[in-house]
Amino acid sequence: MLGLIFAILIVVIDVVISLWNSYNSGQIYATNKALGSIFYTLGGFFPMSYMVTLLITFIAGYLGYISLSTFQFLFSFSFLFFGLTIVIWGVIATVTTGMAALKTRDWKAGLLTVFNAVVTVLDAWEYISGFYSAWKEVRRSIDSSDFSVLDVLAILALAVGIGFVVTYVAFREGLRNSRVAYRY
Repeated sequence: MLGLIFAILIVVIDVVISLWNSYNSGQIYATNKALGSIFYTLGGFFPMSYMVTLLITFIAGYLGYISLSTFQFLFSFSFLFFGLTIVIWGVIATVTTGMAALKTRDWKAGLLTVFNAVVTVLDAWEYISGFYSAWKEVRRSIDSSDFSVLDVLAILALAVGIGFVVTYVAFREGLRNSRVAYRY
């Protein structure tokens, strides 16, 4: 029971952080299109799509709509693809906060940089240590007789679509509320 509460709490926090990153990337996009786009994609869109993929997969698996091999494939593939993007995003966020800390000479920004660096190292360690087992699970799931490519594509398309709509609304709101005048 405690594990379920902890898992739900992590999902809620990840969704809130993805929305926050999308909103902030909209504000950044008003002044720097390339950086705002990177922040939106890696900090908002991909993490939100990852969470929605896991939620849809869990619900569909729990209700018996997908086979066990499809369930295992989606969880393992999501870990392989989205896990890598989260590590890349962590590196970018750490470098960005480090640059801000050096520029502003603010101890809070420095503390945030240290926090981002530690979390990025932990994320990278988790990704590296789980890569081989996730890769084996993907291969084993594909070779299974009850694996359904159609189910995988449908769930991924739905999750990416939901992730895009939700984060794009937050992105546009950030763009609209940016301090820099931007016409869209």
